[in-house]
Amino acid sequence: MTDRSSSPQRSVLVHGSCVTRDAFALPEETRFRLADYYARSSLASAFASEGLSGVDVARVESPFQRRMVERDLGKDFAARLGTTDADVVVLDLVDEQYDLVVGSDGGVATRSMEFLRAGGDGVPSRRVASGSPEFLVRWEAGWAALVATARRQGRLGRVVVHEAYWARGDAAGGAFDQQRVESANRTLTYLYARMRKDLPEARFLRVPDRLVGVDPALRWGPSPAHFVEDDYRAFLDLLDEATRAAV
Repeated sequence: MTDRSSSPQRSVLVHGSCVTRDAFALPEETRFRLADYYARSSLASAFASEGLSGVDVARVESPFQRRMVERDLGKDFAARLGTTDADVVVLDLVDEQYDLVVGSDGGVATRSMEFLRAGGDGVPSRRVASGSPEFLVRWEAGWAALVATARRQGRLGRVVVHEAYWARGDAAGGAFDQQRVESANRTLTYLYARMRKDLPEARFLRVPDRLVGVDPALRWGPSPAHFVEDDYRAFLDLLDEATRAAV
């Protein structure tokens, strides 16, 4: 069992998805404090020079979901990364499942469900499919900008990657769309490999496949990336080991 008193509590800035964020919501977790959470935003969009104009975020009823769209459109994470005092920056790429939209003026947004609730598809733009050649080029530009920003501010050493993939089925034996899962995981494999060119292997945290389980009864509904609590605990233990020297 991990000794939870062996190091001070560390603050964590997350850019990713619920596969990472939900770990910090476990009631018994005291090693880490979630400083902020950015979601529903591809790195291709988060580090683009402009957001897509004309999106009415007021149409999104949930304050959390509205904030996610606002932050993606406003490219807030790029600025936050340059000023954060968080001890650890955790990235996961599960939300790279979403396509991009590119406006006629070059503005970029992530085509998340929340973006669609804001009427984003009604704004003149073209769609760039996740995993397509153009998507990968735009994503690599976003990743390069993230690395450059973190390095310039002396924060690259704080960046850790939660190397999460889509599961094939849930803990009750139910199966997901295998073609969709395989397609998503091919893209994730490519993206994580690209990240390895800039970060050492020790910064990549992957829960062993034998421990990964998807909760079929989670309140958010069944999904290939809605894991069980044991998975989150395993991830937090890995993060603890990787970041003990962070503070």
